[in-house]
Amino acid sequence: MLHISRLFCFAATAICFAGTAMAQTTLVQGNTEKTNKTIAQNVRGLVIDAESKQPLTGVVVILMSDRQVNAVTDSNGYFNLPNIPVGRHSFQFTMMGFEPYTVSEAMVISGKELELNVTMSESLNKLQEVTVKASKERTKPLNEFATVSARSFSVEETRRYAASFADPARMVMNFPGVSNGGDMDNSIVVRGNSPKGVLWRLEGIEIPNPNHFSPMGASGGAISMLNANVLGNSDFYTGAFAPEIGNATAGVFDINFRNGSTDKYEHTVQIGTLGAELSTEGPFKKGKRASYLVNYRYSTLALLGNFINIGDYVPKYQDAAIKLNLPTEKAGTFTLFALGGYNVAKRDAPSDTSKWDEGDGNVSFDNYSGMGVAGISHQYFVKKDAYIKTIVSASYDKSQQNADTLNPADNFHTIPVQRTGSSNTAIRASVMYNQKLSARNTFRTGIIGQQMSYNMKYDFFDKTDNKWKNILSGDGSTQFYQAYGQLKSRLNTHLTMVAGLHASYLALNGKYSIEPRASFTYQLNKNKFTLAAGLHSKPEHISTYLYHKEAQGQPVTYPNKDLDLLRSLHTVAGYETRLPGKVNMKVEVYYQHLYNIPVEKDTASAFSIINAQDVYSLLETTSPLVSEGKGDNYGIDLSFERPFMNNYYVLATGSLYKSTYTNYKGDVYNTRYNRGYQLNLIGGKEFRLNASGKKIIGLNGKALYSGGLRESQIDLAASKLSNKQEVVPGKYFTEKAPAYFRADASIYYKVNNRRATHSVTLEVQNLTNHENYYYSYYDRDDQTIKRVKQLGILPNISYRIDFHW
Repeated sequence: MLHISRLFCFAATAICFAGTAMAQTTLVQGNTEKTNKTIAQNVRGLVIDAESKQPLTGVVVILMSDRQVNAVTDSNGYFNLPNIPVGRHSFQFTMMGFEPYTVSEAMVISGKELELNVTMSESLNKLQEVTVKASKERTKPLNEFATVSARSFSVEETRRYAASFADPARMVMNFPGVSNGGDMDNSIVVRGNSPKGVLWRLEGIEIPNPNHFSPMGASGGAISMLNANVLGNSDFYTGAFAPEIGNATAGVFDINFRNGSTDKYEHTVQIGTLGAELSTEGPFKKGKRASYLVNYRYSTLALLGNFINIGDYVPKYQDAAIKLNLPTEKAGTFTLFALGGYNVAKRDAPSDTSKWDEGDGNVSFDNYSGMGVAGISHQYFVKKDAYIKTIVSASYDKSQQNADTLNPADNFHTIPVQRTGSSNTAIRASVMYNQKLSARNTFRTGIIGQQMSYNMKYDFFDKTDNKWKNILSGDGSTQFYQAYGQLKSRLNTHLTMVAGLHASYLALNGKYSIEPRASFTYQLNKNKFTLAAGLHSKPEHISTYLYHKEAQGQPVTYPNKDLDLLRSLHTVAGYETRLPGKVNMKVEVYYQHLYNIPVEKDTASAFSIINAQDVYSLLETTSPLVSEGKGDNYGIDLSFERPFMNNYYVLATGSLYKSTYTNYKGDVYNTRYNRGYQLNLIGGKEFRLNASGKKIIGLNGKALYSGGLRESQIDLAASKLSNKQEVVPGKYFTEKAPAYFRADASIYYKVNNRRATHSVTLEVQNLTNHENYYYSYYDRDDQTIKRVKQLGILPNISYRIDFHW
């Protein structure tokens, strides 16, 4: 990572340049009225065949607002449209023998070139003239094998939706079937599943949880390491995954980094509540296609804390991302990518005993965690319509948490109460072969191998038993292997089938799974019908297999080591159509049956891994886990979406669902995540402040309303007797929290100058300061049940400048 002094030296230089650019532009704007010069920028990109990934030569790219402005892709599939006026524009891509493609309302700014990378599908009616349609299904996944419960999302969406904070996880909470796990972080609940079942992939391969301040075994965190400055268009899945997707039962983020500019040296400086960041990109050599893209961010609060006192608890974090794209003439395309960051949270307990309570007060902690992943991919065409893509990556994540209390009877000396540490390393390799057999059929197969090493320890002082206990320890390594094969067949102009197998094998205990999957899509004019079914599985976090609970000095055993893979059957039926007013309606009905779920081997226990949020949920157990639990999720997702056109957009989504589980005894209960319903309404509008579109103001709003999360009923009398939290037997997850409501808003102002674009954005999460209920707990000091509320109003203001020189 860059040194902090160098970072802000560069930032100061950039801001000085921005001031000069703005001053120069003020003069230019004054003269513009006389000379009528237009502020413009280049639009460039790459067009490839959707199935074979071969570059397409001869594609005509047309600016729809002025059809005299056009370009044709070269022998490598690249195109360039110079001097496109700033503002929103739509582009058509046409080629004889291929289905036309339209990119609508793309934003052209002066500070950065617009890159449009497009995939086009070969038409089954090759000899017919191409009829250009006015629009294209914008949310169609980038993965051509993903046909059900999947959609793509753009970088602009991560910035556009109110209070998304340019975070992909917070952004997808607006999609049907997805809700938040709480205001404290960005963990998501997909169709009633635990956030633990969400998989993260980057550049086609699995990565560790890419979030700051994240508990071990979780999939979310307080702040994302994935920065919108480096993100490209990506996919998100909510169920019935394509055969190539494994190690997931809830949802999948398939994230891509974009390529750096190949023509200009472009830079971004941004400072806001969440961080100060720098981004730079450009060609290694002008006139060539090799490029670089680098982004770095440092916590704003930590930066200010070096100069002023802003409180006892100051979270510190920093992260960086990089992508190098290296195409060659004969050896294929090499790509290097990396993502990493670390965070520190530290607090000293106050010596004023009047401020102590179990929820806060007499606790000092020093927490550190970090994650890093780096990889290289190589794509090589072995023949015209077939390629091999190889990816090798290495990842590392570490977490360390120490907690102490003060002893007032001994001059407030420190008393250790918790010592935890974990580190995980993984080497992953993926080899995929893809061949377009014909315009109708495409075949893909691949293997994935992981070598995982771990070192974990968790010691805590049990106040009830008055002794130190070790509940997690172990080091070693294991392997996890996956393989898949799939075929996409366009049976006719209306019907498409995707079918295949996925297989998984966990070497730690020899458990394996073979999973058939299939989906069908029937397209009739503006109506589309979909149907999919398949088996899915994933192993638990390594710490679950290594969990134990003995006092120090006792022999260590691992009763959970032989747990099976978590398994799930997904079925989905859907219907999509285009309504008047350019509104897309989509409805999906789904059923998921979960089985071989780890539950506590105790007929009096309600514990199931289905309700776990992270590995620390295992603290609730006293008996071993066995893979004999079950679960069911079923419901309906409905959405009405008017994509951004004519300067405004609207997205309304609703979900009705039920999520239940079966414990070891066989009793059926609601899961923690059975909210029952979820309603979202999102919208926004842009206003051009002048005819040229140089100045734009945008307004976005969002309202969320859903049923509350569930929790078990606390038995106050039993808790007083045992001096720890107890629940009423049989009243597991019967208490439903009050309905959740939150309103968010954002406003941005954008100014385009000759070589720079300035943006000021204010985002406000929970505009009405409505503090939603979070959870209840038993306070051992007061011997009462206390309630914890979620976050109130949370503003984030930022200034951003994009410029080139």
